Amino acid sequence: MGRRTGMIRPAGLMAVFGLGGCAATIGVQPAGPGVWAVSEMRAPVLGGGPAAQDAALREANGFCARQGLVFVPVRMGPGGNPYSPYGPVSFTATFRCLAANDPAGQRLPAGNS
Repeated sequence: MGRRTGMIRPAGLMAVFGLGGCAATIGVQPAGPGVWAVSEMRAPVLGGGPAAQDAALREANGFCARQGLVFVPVRMGPGGNPYSPYGPVSFTATFRCLAANDPAGQRLPAGNS
């Protein structure tokens, strides 16, 4: 019998993702000049949206702190399927890292009212 290549079976794919711990991140990524973004996802059994928010904000704050700067949010919000019975399971924080005395860090950013 011939062997199939390049075909992923849905059951096999689900097994691979199931072994991943039901949490995902791609780390801090550039999102424009001086702007960064981090997204986290957590399965409902691992705390869902609130755990994803906590993880994203911790990662963003740590990223800025390692540079001797402070985290300043630009836009933050939950993600995921709005029709899910579990509610949001992901969270994205878009942010800047600024010096503690930078006046730009004292203003409320657009999109966060």
